[in-house]
Amino acid sequence: MFAPVHGYVSIETFEIRKEFVMRLDTIAERLDLDLSEKQGEITRERRALIEKKVGQWLNGKCPLTVDGRQLEMVLDRVHFVRPDPVKGMVIEESETVIANKALLGVVFAAALDGPVKDVSIQWQVFPADGSAAIVSIGTRENRVTKKVSVDAPAVDWTSKGELKIPELLDLPVPPPMDFVTIPLLSVLAGLFVLVLMLVAVRLADKTPAWLGVLVVAMLTLAVLGRNQMKVQWAGKATPVSPELADEVVYALLKNTYRAFDYRKESDVYDVLAKSVAGELLTKVYLEVQKSLELESQGGARAKVYELDLRKCELGQWENNRNIGFKAKCSWVAIGTVTHWGHTHDRVNRYEAQLVVEVVEGQWKLHSLDLLNQERTERKRP
Repeated sequence: MFAPVHGYVSIETFEIRKEFVMRLDTIAERLDLDLSEKQGEITRERRALIEKKVGQWLNGKCPLTVDGRQLEMVLDRVHFVRPDPVKGMVIEESETVIANKALLGVVFAAALDGPVKDVSIQWQVFPADGSAAIVSIGTRENRVTKKVSVDAPAVDWTSKGELKIPELLDLPVPPPMDFVTIPLLSVLAGLFVLVLMLVAVRLADKTPAWLGVLVVAMLTLAVLGRNQMKVQWAGKATPVSPELADEVVYALLKNTYRAFDYRKESDVYDVLAKSVAGELLTKVYLEVQKSLELESQGGARAKVYELDLRKCELGQWENNRNIGFKAKCSWVAIGTVTHWGHTHDRVNRYEAQLVVEVVEGQWKLHSLDLLNQERTERKRP
């Protein structure tokens, strides 16, 4: 039997979520909802109205204090939910819901600027009969769970240092570009000599003596100036080895996923821009965000903690004026999310065609064409 009221506070480095899972019948009277026999089945249309009403009713309840300051939170999502043996709680997709068995899941969220030390909550939502609610608060590794009552509503949590600012991997130094060194002064003097010789041919017997002297002078300048006024002209790009390509792709993919540890969109873009060329930013942002969302959990997003680059096959690189490579790659990204009291692993398998180039001295993803993607979820024990 599911307890009438459960509360969860999930703490991450850059986000904190306050979550409710409640039986509808235990809060119906406080919301003036009629769950009589005539209203025993809740249609999809009525569900939407109830979800809105519950979200409004819970707004501001059960305040959180983070490092001594009360935190403002916004409603993230409200859904009718049902228990699932693998995924914990999932969205109820059936057309109608039995009123006296209905469960509601509600999530409020707030972005954080970094790891927090202390969090406390004053619980204010209890079953209709006044019995205790169950509240769990913390990270996946460090959680406090207790029964709370009207007389003892507080739950406190203290960090053990498990929350960290994600660090980006250092990328290898790009190989040097081959340059052709051009002695500019010698080239200019040689061109001038060529012009003088053409003039001499046209004048034939009328060639003045000073013209020959000038030719000799320019030839001398061309020889003596070969070490002066040198300029470099980009030559052929240095080929990239398979080992270097593996290292670069792994670091770029890992750093791309690290960007999504942040929760503010501006922060995600700022970190993402260190690994992805500007014209590709929005595409990568949308594709990665979509791949990390758990559809059955109403949009909760997984955090990637493991990346396995399975294959990186180099293709023909046609841009000889820039350092880079084209590769067909496959990788596995494993992420985790704690949501409504359950931790899930999201395993994504990808195959994609990548183009990586050096932009202003830094390796960056220049294009990404997804060829195949598979997603699976599993509940952690």
